[in-house]
Amino acid sequence: MIHGFGAGVWLWEKQIDVLSQWNLVYALDLIGHGFSYRPKIDYTPETYIHSVRDFMDGVGIKEATLIGNSMGGGIAWAMAGLFPERVEKLVLINCVPPNVLDQVRNLSFRMLAAMIHLPLLPYLVFAGRSRNSVKRMLHDCVSDTSRITPEVIDRQYRISRIRGTPWVLYSTFKHGREAPKLTSCLSRISCPTLLIWGEEDRIFPPAVGEGLQRMISGSKLRIIKKSGHIPMWETPGEVNQAVLEFLKGT
Repeated sequence: MIHGFGAGVWLWEKQIDVLSQWNLVYALDLIGHGFSYRPKIDYTPETYIHSVRDFMDGVGIKEATLIGNSMGGGIAWAMAGLFPERVEKLVLINCVPPNVLDQVRNLSFRMLAAMIHLPLLPYLVFAGRSRNSVKRMLHDCVSDTSRITPEVIDRQYRISRIRGTPWVLYSTFKHGREAPKLTSCLSRISCPTLLIWGEEDRIFPPAVGEGLQRMISGSKLRIIKKSGHIPMWETPGEVNQAVLEFLKGT
């Protein structure tokens, strides 16, 4: 299971126990995220793709089902296109499209995309994150903002303050404009693929999921009502059921 931009393994806290009853489950903090190491490198799409492949090599996984949310979904579909022998099935949850900076819809990300060519300014935005800015970001990710409790905000805020995080976020966002070169990966995906989408996603609306479904041969799209950008965390019951049915082939 692969989380999205700026997030961490906590986004899967409502899946790990359920899915591990029938499957061997790995949920990782991506390089530069969560509590992982934050080297000062270029955080390109390839950086993340190869880090996930290297993780699989490191723990001895030859082939797996990849479940990815947001940026994590983009890493997952790129893996399936570049290294099809490593991916048995795909579950893409409100995942990024190749033209991610053009498709993003919430105001904060659109403002960052507009200023990405300006020296240092986007970096300073990430470096200056406060609890209130983290709260606004989390509110953008859900349909029901009452789920974003002070404890949830504090957890994500603490992660955002780990040394090196602003560089990781800035570099990742800047290199997001390189993602369109991976578009051909989508047409090369041959494994069974399920797309799950929160109907009220304010970052990537359902039309993005519909577009990805058309680009991935044989894929299926399931819309989750009353849910936003992280439906596996906001509405885990329906998402877990959909994932288990897909994994069991029912």
